[in-house]
Amino acid sequence: MKKGQTIYFANDDSKRLYFLINGKIKISEIDGLGNEMIKDIILTGDLFGEIPITNFQVSQEFAEILSSEVILCTFTMEEFEKLMHKHPSLALSFSKKMGEKLRKLEHRYANLVFKDVKARLKDFLVDWANKEGKPADAGLVIRNYLTHNEIASLISSSRQTVTTLINELKEEGVIVYSRSLITIPNIGALAA
Repeated sequence: MKKGQTIYFANDDSKRLYFLINGKIKISEIDGLGNEMIKDIILTGDLFGEIPITNFQVSQEFAEILSSEVILCTFTMEEFEKLMHKHPSLALSFSKKMGEKLRKLEHRYANLVFKDVKARLKDFLVDWANKEGKPADAGLVIRNYLTHNEIASLISSSRQTVTTLINELKEEGVIVYSRSLITIPNIGALAA
């Protein structure tokens, strides 16, 4: 699949599970006012889709391709269940992945409850740098593929607030920010 293409889960009656072999994907839904709410950024090796844990209909999520090219492997839940019966180690790996997703969700919830927007932004940048940052002489460098609006959606804030806080972090020397790259000279200073 190519950048900008969308996968709509709501139109798929068979409930599919997707494994991201290569690339980046954004999971979103549209709220009642027509605003996009970004729920997650999926990276190589992650899984996503509508996983029917109960009969409760979740939401109208969709996935948008963020990188220039994406490779996916997809299964219906029925196919995946058969595969797990044949290969119990796959069932264990799947359980671990689901546990990681739950811990990530709990962390985001705790951030919303206990941290202000600046602390959530710093936490987001540290997490992003730890996942995708590449070491360089100037510090950890992240290829910036998110807009201020997308970052705001991920940390439950507004674009204006994120822009103001990014400018503050730049002035404090904690980050070097451009449209294409974010450099974090000292990850410890940002994590503090």
